[in-house]
Amino acid sequence: MRYFALIIKLASRDWRHELTLSLCAVLAMASMLTPLLVLYGTRAGLVETLRANLLQDPSALIIIPAGSSGSGYSEELFSLLRTRADVRFIIARTRDVAAEMQFVGTNGSFVPLTLEPTAPGDPLLEHHKQSVPEDVLPGGEMVLSAGAARKLEATVGDKLQGRLGRKRPDGILEMQVLDATVKGILAPEAIASDSAFFPLSVLEDIQDYRDYVAVPRRNFSGDPRPDAIRRYESFRLYARNLDDIEVLDELLRERHIEVITKARDIADIRKIDLALTQLLLIVALAVGTGFVAFTMSSALAAVRRKDKMLGMLRLLGFPRYALLLYPLQQVLLTGLWGALVAWGGAKCVAVGIDAIFSAQLAGGGICVVRAEHFGVSLALSLALSIAAAFYPALKAANIEPALVVRDQ
Repeated sequence: MRYFALIIKLASRDWRHELTLSLCAVLAMASMLTPLLVLYGTRAGLVETLRANLLQDPSALIIIPAGSSGSGYSEELFSLLRTRADVRFIIARTRDVAAEMQFVGTNGSFVPLTLEPTAPGDPLLEHHKQSVPEDVLPGGEMVLSAGAARKLEATVGDKLQGRLGRKRPDGILEMQVLDATVKGILAPEAIASDSAFFPLSVLEDIQDYRDYVAVPRRNFSGDPRPDAIRRYESFRLYARNLDDIEVLDELLRERHIEVITKARDIADIRKIDLALTQLLLIVALAVGTGFVAFTMSSALAAVRRKDKMLGMLRLLGFPRYALLLYPLQQVLLTGLWGALVAWGGAKCVAVGIDAIFSAQLAGGGICVVRAEHFGVSLALSLALSIAAAFYPALKAANIEPALVVRDQ
């Protein structure tokens, strides 16, 4: 062990003594590692930013049926889906006949609105920090889209009059009034259509009214409600995350439910990730080849330059296996400092890249160089350095002391 400690100490001092050559080797190694770290950071940052931007829009996680089902959808299906860990939220939607109502604005204008059901946990309302409306009789509460609020000239707290019309079985037209209080207004980017979000129970009552089914709690006259299980025209489902969308898509298609999702956008991100990964592997292979060739040639040149000194160490009693550590220690020092300089350079380049291009991706980071990236690059550079220095180390261990004596 004494020989090992001495040879490591001697190699380290010799590396510092030839500081100019050592710095050149460090900079040469850093010049190879820095572009690789920048490319790796760009891949990580770009993919993460694209995913984050997609997740910021709740509609990225939405799944809705592509068309109506002949028999509709039962509450049994929704209850089953609610138990799944990959489902964040699901709510039924009534038929189109119950999904539109005309409201009278504060300015006296008549504005037809699309009615959307909502419930606690609705990602759209949660994302835009809106409270869920409640079914408070006689009218209830609603959350308006920005476009609907603008056309109605409505603000939070206003009570608006909604008008429901229907044709009775005997052909007589009649109308009911449904007053609703504006509980909140969504941001313009939340939804493009002129919509009003109500509790599902309100939309169910509207559908029953237009089907001439009595709704006693709202004083809607009609025929008694049949005992048949209520069926729904559609539903609005949100996956837990992007990866769950494809799983749910496949599950619903197995049940013969064709759906509309943002699966194509997610697939595009995965294609970008795959393309950047392949590019990274190609560049890493080229850089690794150059790295090994540079380290081997540098270590071999150092051994040849110091063959007399290494021979003298053999004459002083150092065993062959101890001399193996001489070039290995020096390439490890070069690899360590080369990785440190490369990481610092990559961090500086990443800051510059983000400053130039981040505005194009809503302020997200384009190039992300983290501490773990440095750890991976350091481990790989040290491993490659040891592999590349193995042959020069064998040359150093096989130097014959007799050659040194003969040359003196």
